[in-house]
This record gives sequence, C-alpha cells and structure tokens, in this order.
Amino acid sequence: MTEFLVRRDDLRRWRIDDDGEPVEPRAGDVVLRVERFGLTANNVTYGAFGDMMGYWRFFPAPDGWGRIPVWGFGDVVASAVDGIAEGDRFFGYFPMASYATMRAEPDAGGFAEASDGRATLPATYNRYLRATPERGFDPAHDDVAVVMRVLYLTGWLIANQLERAGFNDAASVVLSSASSKTAFATAFEIARRDPRPHVVGLTSPANRAFCEGLGCYDQVVTYDDLASLPLDGGIAYVDMAGGSDLRRAVHEQAGDALHSSLMVGATQWEGAAPAGDDLPGPTPEFFFAPAQSDALTADLGRGELQRQIGEAWTAFAARVPDLLSIERATGAEALARTYDDLLEGRADPRKGYVFSL
Repeated sequence: MTEFLVRRDDLRRWRIDDDGEPVEPRAGDVVLRVERFGLTANNVTYGAFGDMMGYWRFFPAPDGWGRIPVWGFGDVVASAVDGIAEGDRFFGYFPMASYATMRAEPDAGGFAEASDGRATLPATYNRYLRATPERGFDPAHDDVAVVMRVLYLTGWLIANQLERAGFNDAASVVLSSASSKTAFATAFEIARRDPRPHVVGLTSPANRAFCEGLGCYDQVVTYDDLASLPLDGGIAYVDMAGGSDLRRAVHEQAGDALHSSLMVGATQWEGAAPAGDDLPGPTPEFFFAPAQSDALTADLGRGELQRQIGEAWTAFAARVPDLLSIERATGAEALARTYDDLLEGRADPRKGYVFSL
C-alpha cells in the first residue's frame, strides 16, 4: 500500500507512506487497485481550495495532512457488494494511492460512494462510472481520459453556462492561464458555439507559442501586455489562474468594458484568494462545476446531459493526441517530481502526466 500525502497548510511539504496492506472489505465495501490516474494543475487547485471547498474531506488523512484527489481508473480486487465483481473497472475520484476502499451502492451506471463522511459532498464526485467501451470508455483513450476527461467536462460546463447567459453581452471571452488544460478545453467548447464570441487566451510569454498553436484561441495576449485586450464590445473574464494580483489587473485594465468575471481555478495557487469587495467592475462569481452539472441535470435530465457531453467528449478526445504528449510513469518518486514541477510552474503544458503507484 503506497500513498502520497501533502501538508494541508503547506502544499510544498509531502511524504510517501509505503507500508501496510489493503484492508479486507466489510459488507458493503469494495477494494480497488488504483490502476492509473492523471496529475494536472487542477489537482493543485484541489489542494489550494481544500478547506474552502471541502476537497480534503473525500479521503481523510492523519492530522495536518491531506490526500489530494485525482481522477483515474480503479480495478476491483475484492468486493463484498452484490453486483460488483472482482475485475470490474470504474472511472472516478481516487486518492493518490495504490489502493482505495469504497462504500459502494451500485446503480445502472456504476456505483455511488456512500460513506457517511461523503454524504454531504457533491454527488458528482461520489459517482464511479463503469468503464466499458459500451459506456464511452474506449481503452485506446484511457490515458487521455485520466488527464483530460474531467477537465474537458469542466470546460464544457463553463461554455454552456456562458452561452446560456448570452456571454453576458460581451464580444470577447478572455481566459487566463490559457495554457492550462481546463482553459483550452473551455476555449475549444466556446469556439464550437454558433454564434460565438472572440476567444482570447491570456498567458505568460513563455507559453504564448504553445497557446497560439492550439488553434482554439482567436488571439493570445501575455500578462505583461494587458493593454492589448480587445475591449470594444466588452469582455467576459474567465479566471483560471486565481491570482488576486492578476485578477485586479484585469479588472482595472478592462474598467467598464468588463461585463462579467468568473473564478474557476488556481494555477497561481500561492496568490489565490477570495475575490474581495473592492475590485472595480462586476463582483467575481465562483464557478463550481458540480453545481452547474446538477442544474443541467434538473433541466435536461441525466440521460440527455450525458448524451450531449458524451458526443462532445468523443470528438474532443480524438484531437487530444495532436495537442498533448502523454508521459506515463510508475512509482511515488516520479509522482513527487512532477507534483513539485506543477506546484512551481515548471511542468510542460504540452504534456499530460499519467501515474501508477
């Protein structure tokens, strides 16, 4: 049993626990071997907002430590649940560990994690989907799925929310941290809308060429050139970076041209902070993907929502190999190196990182 833990009050401090054995399942439990998972800047966001958004509560850890959740595939190695057998495979939310024990309530699509401690947490994160080709999990896309599937879903939900709001009557949508996977997934989805706004990527000078090569941004602007933002017709700002200094700079530069401000991620995790009340322009709104998913489920029905997302994901997944190079590694030491790189902004945006412990 190997697992990777971080200090809740200092994300730079981590430890590797490599002792003990997977527990035998009690009645109602399944034990899964975490076969693979993806690691992206989104997982840093989970750590940065761990207390505020409850991410530490999914996989409780010893005092002062936390288990950052990741998305991946798990293979059942022991089951005490009718309807779930050894060898069954599921996609969902896991700890960075070699094994995980779940309290499983089976349903038509997989199972819900039903532990008492997770009862008040968002249902989206408690769903484990049966990972078969018939349900949209092509084995050829396994690595792409653990890196991009949930980030793409977030992008799809953001684009849908903006479209339903008429893009807040803005001629342009500006996405910060444009090289991040959630940002360019969102940009791809916005670009599929008809009619659609002008899509602007906001990034560092070092990542400008990468963002321009993605083919999803109509314009790429660097952080040191905010004067180049296209303000005619107004902008809707989608903040993937989370840094309070950048947020203020965009609000002040845009002035009355800023029609809306949506807070999504925290790639600039050290400067991440609540919006504050003294920003010029509209008050930033926090985007929470599970809430938007629940609203759309109520509006469209779960089946129709999954159909729409499934069709869009299949088309996007086929394009990902042209955008990213998948890098696979095994072992906690390799995981720790990449985690450090993500934390310090050294990770290559052109790569998707996949791990097994």
